[in-house]
Amino acid sequence: MNFIYSLIYSLSLTFLFPLEYFRRPKSLRSYWIKEKFGYITQPLINDVKKNLWIHAVSVGEILAIYPLVKSLSTEYNIFLTTITDTGKAVAQKRYENLVAGVYYLPFDLQPFLKRFIETINPCALLIVETEIWPNLIDVASKKIPVILINGRISEKSFKRYLKAKWFFKRYLNKFSLLFVQEEKYKEYFLKLGVNEEKIIVTGNLKFDLIVEKRDFPELESLPRPFVVLGSSHEPEEVTIAKIFLELDLDGTLIIVPRHSERFATVEVHLRSLASDKATFFRYSDLSQKIRLSNLIPESISRKVILLFDKMGLLGSLYGVCDVAIIGGSFIPHGGQNPLEAIYWKKPVITGPYMSNFPFVEEFWREGGILKTTEQNLGEVLKSLLRDREFSESVSKIGYTLFLKMQGATEKTLEQLKRLIPRSYSN
Repeated sequence: MNFIYSLIYSLSLTFLFPLEYFRRPKSLRSYWIKEKFGYITQPLINDVKKNLWIHAVSVGEILAIYPLVKSLSTEYNIFLTTITDTGKAVAQKRYENLVAGVYYLPFDLQPFLKRFIETINPCALLIVETEIWPNLIDVASKKIPVILINGRISEKSFKRYLKAKWFFKRYLNKFSLLFVQEEKYKEYFLKLGVNEEKIIVTGNLKFDLIVEKRDFPELESLPRPFVVLGSSHEPEEVTIAKIFLELDLDGTLIIVPRHSERFATVEVHLRSLASDKATFFRYSDLSQKIRLSNLIPESISRKVILLFDKMGLLGSLYGVCDVAIIGGSFIPHGGQNPLEAIYWKKPVITGPYMSNFPFVEEFWREGGILKTTEQNLGEVLKSLLRDREFSESVSKIGYTLFLKMQGATEKTLEQLKRLIPRSYSN
């Protein structure tokens, strides 16, 4: 089975490798190619501590595990792997003083994985959410415990996995333990053939997030209120900007695209759209020394559209907004994480597509998050911006539910301490 999978993977890699290599900036290519083939130089580490390997696919997962990593770093030398360029950049900044190294996950072929494992010599591998790489799981599980943390499976993925249950069952049972977010996911894994004694419901680590507070003084001269559209996907930027421009309200719409490679394209659309209806800025062009109010022509209404073209700051940016709109939820994508906005006690609006975050259904039912469609977004947004009491009510309900669902980090740590060695001295 491994041979057939590896053969198919290798053939696919042959065609995809050039595309993956050349789509990256030249400054990243040498690091990417070395690390994808498992070549790394092990940094200086604390010899008393054991080494722990954590794999998190991209930005959302990397940010979700911060409290867990912060706690584990006191007892382990942590090696963090990821897949995306943005994920790696965010991890290097966020975990600068907490981890021994941040790397790209090697290609899922045994020689590269073995090389990487031999270099870092981990005592265990923690895989975040549902990263099912057959060779990774197979190679690592022969040497060390492999543990799924914050496990989840989307309904779409579950249906796909179920069709190939004969394949996935083998690899899922190579996990020593699977810590899942809720009972729903436990049932999914059971139906995929995982032994029940291996599955433990620990809650969702994303509720235990810690977000850095920033003041963003460079935004102070922009007209209030601030509406942040976070982690947007095409065509949400244009759709929601049009709705914002039609409102008979002043203010600033701050748009943060999900993927940095779309910044240039989004800028073209927004500049054209703003035209004589609003003033357009890129965040990277702003300076604390600029009096933005003097740059906004009096003939244009006090409306601004700001393209926030810097990654890794969205969580902090929600802290200065008046309303948060969650991207990926007005198209059949499944939505993005709303919890960073709720962390700051902000009223949150989503579209109808939030299947990536099933817990949102409870927030919708209780009124802690407002669900709407494109057609009704303008009215909902206007209600929140004009009715402070209504806005505070939504925020309060959302934050109360948020607090109720915390605690997954502590539960996960308790389980991990029973399974993996903590130091050579112990």
